Amino acid sequence: MINTDDGDDDLGLSVAPLAGVVPGQALRLDDAENMLKSSFRTMALFEFFADVKRPASIGEIAENLNMPQSSASALTKSLQDSGYLERDIDSRAFYPTLRVAFLGDWLIRMAGLPDGFADNLARLSDTVGETVFLAMRNGIYSQYIYTYHREGPVREHVETGSVRPLVCSATGYAMLTGDTDEDIGKLVRRTIHEVDNKFWKESAVAAADGVRDTRTRGYAIAVGPSYKSTGGIAVPLPSRGVRRNLCIGVGGPADVITERSDEIAPMLRGFVAGLPRSIEDAIMGRAALARAITPS
Repeated sequence: MINTDDGDDDLGLSVAPLAGVVPGQALRLDDAENMLKSSFRTMALFEFFADVKRPASIGEIAENLNMPQSSASALTKSLQDSGYLERDIDSRAFYPTLRVAFLGDWLIRMAGLPDGFADNLARLSDTVGETVFLAMRNGIYSQYIYTYHREGPVREHVETGSVRPLVCSATGYAMLTGDTDEDIGKLVRRTIHEVDNKFWKESAVAAADGVRDTRTRGYAIAVGPSYKSTGGIAVPLPSRGVRRNLCIGVGGPADVITERSDEIAPMLRGFVAGLPRSIEDAIMGRAALARAITPS
């Protein structure tokens, strides 16, 4: 669940006023705050659809985004009027239009991802029998940017858009394998200072050992503290430089991840080895080309 609630009922969620803002015109603080909230809720809505992969009712949207139904209605109507959402006449459920799909189509190609990459993740999930996800570095956190779920308790813990500290998670360990011990130490201290979760604060101190073990094994593994917990196994994606910014992971019940790690890890490593080229190479190469041909 993505929490965007602050107790307010209706916060000016229409997209239309955003388009009418005059460049350079000063905004009142309350206008700016409402625009920021509207933007955040819009992205949270599309991440919700990416997660559930089906139409959803106003009630379901309001519940999952933790917002009043009046705000959910205003948001969906505005996006429907703009052509980003469509409403099924019979079920009255909303779903994204192809306009949304084409917004990111160029990024998929630019990133060098093979055709049908999401389908490949789905097949990997079917083969492994657990949830599969793609994660990226975002500050001191590892953020899940795509998930393909299997039914089970892990769904509650691994949602598209959700984050975990880099120094407290399998995905983080995987992406920190190219960092120096000094940089990892800085991340540990920053995490302990900035996060509120007690478990994360206590877990952060084990990051150096976790990353060291990951370098040795060739994959990362981390599990929660109890038998009801979830766990994950992750492998970094190829990178042009030393620093790793993306990884593929598998999540499931802690006992399953522990027992099947020797089986799951080779599948993940094989998947990554089968990628046609470095994803980050493609991103950086095209970015350099764009800079070269853009007039100064």
